[in-house]
Amino acid sequence: MAVVWRLGLILFGFAAATLVAAFSYAPPADAQERTRIARPIADEPAADYETPPQRLRDFNSDPDAADPEGNPAPADSFGDQDDSPRPPSDNSAEGEPAAPADGAPTSDGLIDLSEPQPPEDGADPTRDTRPPEDAAVFENPPAGPDPLLFQIEDVDPVQTDRRPARLARFEPYDPIGIRIGSFVFFPEAEIAGVWTDNVLSSPDAHSDIAAEIQTKSRLVSNWSTHAVELRGTSLSSFYEDFPSEDDRAWGIEARGRLDITRRTNLQAIASHNVSQESRSAIDANQAGERADVKTELAQLALNHRFNRLSLQLRGSVSDTTYSETDNQDNADRDTLETKQAVRASWQFKPTFSVFAEEELNQRNKEDPPADGIPRDSTGTRTRVGLDFGATGAILRGEASIGYGRQTPDDNRLSAVNAFLFDANLAWRPTEITSFLLTAQSDIYDTTTTDSGGVVSHTIGLEARHALRRYVIASAGIVYTHYDYSKSPIEESALTSFIGGEYYASPELVLFTRYQHLSYASNQIDADYESDEIRVGVRVRK
Repeated sequence: MAVVWRLGLILFGFAAATLVAAFSYAPPADAQERTRIARPIADEPAADYETPPQRLRDFNSDPDAADPEGNPAPADSFGDQDDSPRPPSDNSAEGEPAAPADGAPTSDGLIDLSEPQPPEDGADPTRDTRPPEDAAVFENPPAGPDPLLFQIEDVDPVQTDRRPARLARFEPYDPIGIRIGSFVFFPEAEIAGVWTDNVLSSPDAHSDIAAEIQTKSRLVSNWSTHAVELRGTSLSSFYEDFPSEDDRAWGIEARGRLDITRRTNLQAIASHNVSQESRSAIDANQAGERADVKTELAQLALNHRFNRLSLQLRGSVSDTTYSETDNQDNADRDTLETKQAVRASWQFKPTFSVFAEEELNQRNKEDPPADGIPRDSTGTRTRVGLDFGATGAILRGEASIGYGRQTPDDNRLSAVNAFLFDANLAWRPTEITSFLLTAQSDIYDTTTTDSGGVVSHTIGLEARHALRRYVIASAGIVYTHYDYSKSPIEESALTSFIGGEYYASPELVLFTRYQHLSYASNQIDADYESDEIRVGVRVRK
């Protein structure tokens, strides 16, 4: 019955979202003949998964005729495509320009000075007579090629797609990178000074200062088909009075995209990351040594498009281990998790789709916690949502709602249910202002006695505005709430920040940031607040 219920929820949510979208975007009925939008010829097969600039085609022209540049006419983006070459439809001699589609002679250099045609009697002269698909191009125009070469983003649109953040965090200069054969190398280094009044993130506040060094580097292919990306990061901090808070984090990541056909690709991500656990993390030590967290992750996604319908099959395997802290074994927190998901999307236009998704997971723990009850579990996540595309110049990203359930294998623990809200959505209403909405909901494990998990909801909003061409201000707020199942514990964290960046040159950026964290818990003497100021310089190419 549970499977039938989940399937019914997916179908109901998908149908509801489709009906809402259909009524919202249905074109008005009229007797005019519509101008069809031709799918532009892509230089890369991956263009089927993006939104390149669109080109209008005269509805009176032969659909098989060549364009003025001699390229074959593209197929309808939603029609059946035939990749075989088509002969030209005109009978012009080789080397001579083709005659215009309407048969009129060419008039290069001549200007039409005739009066515009008046509107028909009784017609409203202010009415927009453009077809909806033509108007949509101007409502959310494509942003054009991305110089950062973000080409492998569709494995998990909420967690791995960097293109919405790219739109929201605009800059006056784009990194140009260093060309190495058919690859482009993007290096970046950051040096900052940090002051905080609560370095341990605890009710007993202690201030400290630190030096921080951070590096990022990407090596990205620049090919006409397929794509490869290698990425490396590192973070080192040096506190003066509390070396236990020093960071020695680093990570490597490899991404790949295999273009099987114009409508099918295979994308994969593999990564290895080492970091130190945050004091505010679930089940983290509030004092003493921090645990080193090692995460190995492999993700794979198969994407295929059937006209307006797109399907994605994806899976992942992650292995997370925690080091010993103060001679305390943390094997009860080590987790091996596997996920499988299927997503179906229906495209109304390149910048608007609805989707439904079903995800399964299996979690295996190394050891049981102190209460002796194993925390192995299985779970489901059901989501329906809206996708606004990933290449628009005004709006891009997606948002979804859904339902999650995590069921422990041991029946001594109760199943954990949660409402889900996920988002990775960027809106740039003007050239100098943007907003980024991020949200993530999930059910996490805990070693808390008799608790089967923790429901976590995180939502954040960041705004950026260019005060001057080279001066950009930013501000934001992030709220996280933790609810422990079958336990009275409830925790929340509210983080607000404001910052500024000065782009002295394309390679040099000066920045500053102030952050305030307010942590609240219903446990006795667990609340605390902290303030942090960071000032630094960023060098990149």
